This record gives sequence, C-alpha cells and structure tokens, in this order.
Amino acid sequence: MFINELFCKGFEKIILDTNVNNIAAQRTYEKLGFCKVRTNVDAWQDQLGVWQSSIDYELTK
Repeated sequence: MFINELFCKGFEKIILDTNVNNIAAQRTYEKLGFCKVRTNVDAWQDQLGVWQSSIDYELTK
C-alpha cells in the first residue's frame, strides 16, 4: 500500500484535507486509520465565489 511505502521511506506523518461535503472521502480516510484533526470553516472560495469549508485528517507512523 502507498501509505506503508511512505512510512518506510521515512515519512512520520501524512496529512490530508477534503471538502466538508465530501462524505465518501471522509469515510475512506477514517477506514484507513486517519484521524480528524480540525474543521476549517470558510477556508477557501470555489470558482463561483462560494466559501467552502474543509476537514483536515492526519495519520502518524
């Protein structure tokens, strides 16, 4: 698995983020062992100018 390869190459932590509305990605990250770290409210604007929130996930070796 790619995650194990990263840890074998010396990485200590993997950080991911996803749109707060992307429930499928959140479930996948959690099944892989990632932990929710924080929610970033109104973190960025999409191409229509609508503010979007994101969730940060983290997995440590």
